This record gives sequence, structure tokens and C-alpha cells, in this order.
Amino acid sequence: MRPLQEKFEELEDLLFHHRGTLVQNLGVPFVRLVYRPEEEVECCRLRERLARTLQRDGILLETVSCRRAIFAHYEQRGRLDQLFEMEGVEGDRLSANIARHARQELVHQLLAATERLKGDGVIFLVEVAFVYPYLHLGPVLDDCVNRITPPMALTLFYPGEVDVDGRLLFLGVRPSGYYRTRDLI
Repeated sequence: MRPLQEKFEELEDLLFHHRGTLVQNLGVPFVRLVYRPEEEVECCRLRERLARTLQRDGILLETVSCRRAIFAHYEQRGRLDQLFEMEGVEGDRLSANIARHARQELVHQLLAATERLKGDGVIFLVEVAFVYPYLHLGPVLDDCVNRITPPMALTLFYPGEVDVDGRLLFLGVRPSGYYRTRDLI
């Protein structure tokens, strides 16, 4: 993988000068910046610096965190304790339920960010490791197709590693799956 700083420089160029053309070849304005899990702290630092640069230059920015997506549905309904009680008994059925609600929560948050941007700006999707192992982000992105459109751009900050066979692994563990994103690896 390329150095993290180099990927951030490319991302900055894309977000400042090419948001309107990100859909070419992919059909969506989605960018995935892949960083090694051990680069988390440096990635956060560089992301915060990029956020300040975007805002300083008048580009609107919304940040959506995946941190609470898994539990948000259950917390809002006062059922978080019940969720933990069911975990040992329900297994796969509970995992599917958690994934469905987490997907809905993330799509809702992303579309709410889109509304706040009023059609122009950048959305950062951060802390994506928090949806593991319940949710792949591909279906979330699929639900945002034709809803996040240029001149908006969605950027995923994605902890991953490339294995010896050249496959991208989420957190270095699970194959990343197919994403319609411009990848900065």
C-alpha cells in the first residue's frame, strides 16, 4: 500500500478539484481511503487536518460515525439490555437483526447528512470498524446510490490490509467485498 500521506494528498485533490467528476467510471461519488489498522491514530490526525482545510476553503463537511450504529436502534427503544441477554441464545438470527438495523441507521445518518449539505459538500464516514462483524458497508453504499450525487462526495475511511494474493481485507481479517468506490490504497 502507498504511504498514508500520499493517499491523503490525492484525496484532498479529488475533493477540491474533482468532486463533480468522481462519478465517471463508477457512477457514484464515493471514495474509499484504505489505511492499515495500525495507522488509525495518524489517519485521524490527517483526516482532522483535511476537515479543517475543507471548511477553511468553504466546502461544507458532515462527518458520520459508525461508532453507535450497531446499538442505536436498541438504545432508542430501551432494549439494549434485552439485546445482550439474547446474544447467547439467538446467535445468527440476532446477528441478522442487528445488521439490518445498523444498515438502516447508517443509511439514515448518511441521508440526513446529505440533507444538511443541501446538495453540495463532503461526507466523511468514519470509525467503520465499529460495524464489524455484523455489517458490510457495500449494502449501505448501495442504498445511497443516486441519493448522494455530485457535487457531493462520500469518503469512507477504511482500515484494511492487502494480503499476499492482492486481496483487500477489512481489518486485515475479512475480505472487503465489492464496493463501487474509487479506492486509494
